[in-house]
Amino acid sequence: MADKIPITVALHGFAEEREIIMQSAFAEADKWPTPWQITKQLEQARVVIVYLPSEEAYGELDKLGRDLPNAEVVALSAKIPPQAKWHLERQVTGKVSIVKFSQLVLKIARSLKQTVNEDAEAKSGLLEPVINDPIPAADLISVADDDFEQEFNDFQPFFTTLDTLLESKPHEKRKRFNES
Repeated sequence: MADKIPITVALHGFAEEREIIMQSAFAEADKWPTPWQITKQLEQARVVIVYLPSEEAYGELDKLGRDLPNAEVVALSAKIPPQAKWHLERQVTGKVSIVKFSQLVLKIARSLKQTVNEDAEAKSGLLEPVINDPIPAADLISVADDDFEQEFNDFQPFFTTLDTLLESKPHEKRKRFNES
């Protein structure tokens, strides 16, 4: 089996103490179904998480979009900026919900995987002749089931780890976590 290529992520605009907290969210990222790896170089990052302390800083999203056209830029802010493709809500306390962080990571990983697959299909379509043989409906259902099963297997270890973390917390914390 070939090694999985990690998704590189950079943090931008964070104060040092907030950056350390955000980096800790990626402590086990090398073990995720699609590994994530933190880089200091914005140019090397496939995903850039930018800290936006106020609405006045929203212009930073446009600048990063121009400077890094191939990167997925995630706005970490209290409100969703109108130009943001990806948003991670910063709560009033300055913290981020682990559930929303987890959901965002999964969505971005899925989007990047889909983009890579579409690029590969486009390149192979240029090299191979197109054959217009119809695919029987039974085969289509089988392919869809295989895709679902593979996707489920990709995310299963992530949810197992999340369950383990939740079970290790006191009941009061689990209750608050589940009530959000």
